[in-house]
Amino acid sequence: MKKMIIFGGIGLVVLLLLGGGGFYAWKALGAKKVAAALPGDAAQKEGAAPKEGEAAGPAKEEDDDEEEAPAKGGEEGGGGPPVMTLNRLIVNLDGRKNAFLKCDIHILFRNQELGKLAASDKPTPENSIIRSMVLEAISGKTVEAASDMETRESIRQEIKEKLNTKFANRHSKEELDKAKKTGKKVKPPIKDVLIVDWALQQ
Repeated sequence: MKKMIIFGGIGLVVLLLLGGGGFYAWKALGAKKVAAALPGDAAQKEGAAPKEGEAAGPAKEEDDDEEEAPAKGGEEGGGGPPVMTLNRLIVNLDGRKNAFLKCDIHILFRNQELGKLAASDKPTPENSIIRSMVLEAISGKTVEAASDMETRESIRQEIKEKLNTKFANRHSKEELDKAKKTGKKVKPPIKDVLIVDWALQQ
């Protein structure tokens, strides 16, 4: 009876030792897995060393934001170039009944004075001339032509070139003085023409 008690006690001690060692090993391995799964600084706080060739610390995001931050001002002035918005222009498309083209066109001006007159809420000759020239450029197209991306690009270029030809002599004194000093030609008054919406309805 005494031998059974002794052997039972020894067996209990062995079981406790094995159980304690297994629990310790499980705890240690579990902590390493958790640390490996944690991102950035959290993994290093848990004791996970960075992998070979991998920089310690958080990803460098702030520098990217600083590089992508747009510069303020520019040659057109602190507020940027004036913009004339021609929204919801609707013209009939040639060749089919009940076929329409609806588009929004924005015109960016390099010449501040011309841009302000064109974009004015009040009727001005500049505003009327530009609207007429834009409508002429987008009118009379077939459905097939209006559906083609190349046609859209050619219309954009056509509007820009015609407007720059029409207002070629609209330069400010500052622009002329700068061109005279630098020996360079005066830049065209229209900086760009952007087609921001182009939709066909039939």
